[in-house]
Amino acid sequence: MYPPAQHTMTHSLLRFPLAVTLWLLTAFALQCGAQTFKVRTFRQLPNDISAYISPVRDLNGEACALVKVVGDAEFAFSTPLGIVKRKDDVGETWLYLPKGSRMLTLKHPRWGVLRDYRFSEPLESRMTYELVVVPDVEVYQTERRLPPVDSTPTLHISALPPPPPIHRTQGYKLRRPREPWRTIIQAQAGLGQGNNPALGLRLALMRRHGAYIQVLADLHAMPSVTADCDRNGTLADGSGATPYYTGTSAEARRTFLAGAIHRITAGFCLYEGLGYGERRVAWQKAEGDYVRNTAYSDKGLCAELGAMYRFYDRLAVSAGVQTIGFGYWNITLGVGVHF
Repeated sequence: MYPPAQHTMTHSLLRFPLAVTLWLLTAFALQCGAQTFKVRTFRQLPNDISAYISPVRDLNGEACALVKVVGDAEFAFSTPLGIVKRKDDVGETWLYLPKGSRMLTLKHPRWGVLRDYRFSEPLESRMTYELVVVPDVEVYQTERRLPPVDSTPTLHISALPPPPPIHRTQGYKLRRPREPWRTIIQAQAGLGQGNNPALGLRLALMRRHGAYIQVLADLHAMPSVTADCDRNGTLADGSGATPYYTGTSAEARRTFLAGAIHRITAGFCLYEGLGYGERRVAWQKAEGDYVRNTAYSDKGLCAELGAMYRFYDRLAVSAGVQTIGFGYWNITLGVGVHF
């Protein structure tokens, strides 16, 4: 029975190095796949206007949020909504993410993967954020073969704690960066109940909100009249007479408005205005003089309401409705530039 026992012992001794080798390989694989870094801070930078003065827009035309990742340049990133643009800057990586992004996945070839890191709040359009990523101290020292950290307390700028988060309950409200001033110049056309189209000009000055003035006229002189008549041509002097008319009529209208304009989202704006307007329609009598038809003439308060869209190539188009005394209505169309 001695030879079989010797054979069994030899087989066991051969299996022992193989088991140790497999255990070491498994431990090494687990060590390589482990996450050896962490997010130290994530905060909003209300005074950083990098995302505002040079916006990057997504496929919907909405300005992106900017996340500045402070960390190793070898990181790769992904989000459920995608990354619109990546820019490698000195000491940090700029990520332009769609508005409303909530999570970010970080991958490093040596330090592992941090999957679906959740931001403290959904990202806002045109706002800038800072994400600080630091490696695990022990792994970092092992890879770089650095001496152990001295227990003597020293002050380093990088070791300073992050500033405490600002809560709205403290009476401080984060404010959006102020938009630059924009000037809008448009040629206007008014199409209404009369036969003569009106032409004019609109001049606006705005940030998120602003003001504008508008002048619109049909380029015809107001006809001089000697009397008034009603819809049927009967004189309004109380005589009840209806003179003979040649069938020729004259029409002119003028509007002067001032109002406010507001940017709602991206390039879409709404505007409203008040002012003075007059429309005069006169019928020519057989004697040659004109009589103002009060049924088709209006004057007094002029109001306007409309919408404008500013394209990124500096084109601005608008459409609205305008009334004089709520008795005469016309549609206004505009095209121009903004800068």
